[in-house]
Amino acid sequence: KAGSGFLVPSIGFSRNNGLEFEESYYWRMAQNRDLTGSITAFSSAAPLGKLNFRSLEKKGAFEITAYGTYSNRIDTSGAIIPTGSNVFRGYVEGAGRFQLDPYWSISASGRRASDRTFLRRYDISRDDRLRSTFAAERIGEDSYFSLAGWAVQTLRTGDNQGLAPIALPEIDYRLRLDDPLLGGKIQLQAN
Repeated sequence: KAGSGFLVPSIGFSRNNGLEFEESYYWRMAQNRDLTGSITAFSSAAPLGKLNFRSLEKKGAFEITAYGTYSNRIDTSGAIIPTGSNVFRGYVEGAGRFQLDPYWSISASGRRASDRTFLRRYDISRDDRLRSTFAAERIGEDSYFSLAGWAVQTLRTGDNQGLAPIALPEIDYRLRLDDPLLGGKIQLQAN
């Protein structure tokens, strides 16, 4: 049986941040929910906090992870931006899926960073684009319907965020019918 408490500390070293020491606390909130909080201290960077919440419900599950720090922002060339003071920097990601009834389900996933260098600075991810999606689907015996959408946050140097793609709505419908003339099936599709 899982119980709440401090986890084994983690010690490491990275080129960006120097010596790293992470301490985490696991809180078992209920049989179906937990929260883990971590603080990482670095010898060459500001401390980093992390929260991870997970929940398993009757009709589905979701997970949310958030990182945050209070530090100088670094521009994409690697130079510290002279703001004169520190700013909040962070990243959040989450995903979930729920089966509402035997036919309908909804799902979503999202990723968002405060600035283009945060993920690489703290060795969280090397991705140069963050994609967020959602979908509502109905799957029947002879039909399929999907209403979806997605958006992208660019982390690439020189890319204009205003030119990053957004698709809303994206609709897909398929219907399979019996063919009375040939005795087979006919499939209609539209998107």
